[in-house]
Amino acid sequence: MMNENTVIQAAPVIPNDSGQQPLPVGTRIEGFEIQDVIGVGGFGIVYKALDPMLERQVALKEYLPASLAQRIPGGAVKVREARHKSTFDAGMRSFINEARLLAQFDHAALVKVYRFWEMAGTAYMVMPLYQGMNLKQYAENHAAPLAQEQLVNWLLVLTEALEVMHSQQCYHRDISPENIIIQDNTDLPILLDFGAARRAIGSVSQPFTVILKASYAPIEQYAEVPSMTQGAWTDVYALAAVAHFLMTGKTPPSSVGRLVNDSYLPLHERLELPYSPHVKKAIDHALAVQPQDRTASMSLFRQALQTETQDILSLYDQAAHPQPETRPKRSHLIRPMKLWGPVIVATIAVTALVATFNFDPNVQLMEEKADTTKTTVVQTDGASAEPIPISPELTNNLDASFQAVIDRADSALNIEIEQTVLKIGVDLLRFQIQSQESGFVAVYVRGSDKSLIQLLPNARVPVLSIGANKPLQLPPNNEPIQAAGPAGENQFLVVVTEQPRNYEHLNFQDHYGFGLIQADQGKAGSPIHALEGISPCANGSCIDRLAAAWFSLDAVD
Repeated sequence: MMNENTVIQAAPVIPNDSGQQPLPVGTRIEGFEIQDVIGVGGFGIVYKALDPMLERQVALKEYLPASLAQRIPGGAVKVREARHKSTFDAGMRSFINEARLLAQFDHAALVKVYRFWEMAGTAYMVMPLYQGMNLKQYAENHAAPLAQEQLVNWLLVLTEALEVMHSQQCYHRDISPENIIIQDNTDLPILLDFGAARRAIGSVSQPFTVILKASYAPIEQYAEVPSMTQGAWTDVYALAAVAHFLMTGKTPPSSVGRLVNDSYLPLHERLELPYSPHVKKAIDHALAVQPQDRTASMSLFRQALQTETQDILSLYDQAAHPQPETRPKRSHLIRPMKLWGPVIVATIAVTALVATFNFDPNVQLMEEKADTTKTTVVQTDGASAEPIPISPELTNNLDASFQAVIDRADSALNIEIEQTVLKIGVDLLRFQIQSQESGFVAVYVRGSDKSLIQLLPNARVPVLSIGANKPLQLPPNNEPIQAAGPAGENQFLVVVTEQPRNYEHLNFQDHYGFGLIQADQGKAGSPIHALEGISPCANGSCIDRLAAAWFSLDAVD
């Protein structure tokens, strides 16, 4: 049976019920020409259709609940019996509302709706035609356990997509392996539509009161009581159950059964599973039966899934030994630069998964060294290993706010940059830092338009930690940052503090989830006070050393 979503199946499944007979190939609906049937389910039919105007294939979904309505001569849809009219109408309203909602969301891991309309007694929506297999099929076709990197990357993409939905107080409530497909061309996940019509019909029609996937539905979906309301945590449970299935090949026990006799074996106790302890614990916490014990939001779930170098809980347990090098080092310690454009574009995590960087051996590399009082810049090229000193006066170009932090630093950081010239709208910012001390990371950029923005931490990555002498790739995989205009030189400041710092005094304005810092009220161009944040050790009750470094990148058209 079809999973009732926008996905190309191996072959269409057509029920014997002639009343739900799909429209014939060649039928035109609002200019879209039906070419094939993707699948038929109990609540609708999905067709492959041609959009002749834009010369592209699309998925055309028709609302047609088989138990309530049927196809009549001429192609229209008619309710089977008058007593089903109100139920049919409720389902169609939800179908249209779902289409309207999906059309508003803008995330590459969410199904996009191009158009929707009512006609011929029913409703239709047009969506992209995604080719791939769902996660259940994917697991069946791949016997080996899913690699941790791939699992986490998929989960990061999906948590971000769901967070977009949740920000509008909209919850999926039907997440399962069948409702997530992996695209053939990108190997990236797409979260399919919500099945709103199914739930609407279930809410007004007794035979359909519970339409759930038991292994993926948390307990609050079985009982609407004040102590168990649904929310972001509902989708967290379902997504974690999907992860459990991908990690173990089995679904977790039903949440209802776990209330009586919890037979769930925590993943972090299963040493045979080839996954890091922090990943296992993140899934375990997200699968807590009681909502109040569970991970509360997608952002917290995403944070818990981050690599150990970014895991605040394991920060001080990390071994103080650098990881083996896996590629040639391109060193960048500190240097004057100019600012990032007026808009920093936070591209979706999908982009981060497919973006790659190629090192050009002819590109000049810079290596800079700094102490707490000055910055010395040296430049090398591929022909000579001898450093060529650059005039110290070059440091006069460093932003005064950045220089103030450098002056207060106890030590410098090692920064390695993958590309020193980024093409606007194409290249992603990627660099690696290494600190002698464990601590917490903040990153700022002064753009070529003189705007000052805190890139990290931000609304999506509220805490970012680093282990001593352990390289950390930035930005995090779930927070890729793409070069944006205008063209020019951009200065970046990286700060590591031993203790988590408070940045409330900077009075951030939201800027696409980043923190835009307004200039001081005093003299124009005066330094912004304390970009390194306010330390909890200001009264001398603890130690809070500071390391800082800076570098520059050029954004080009």
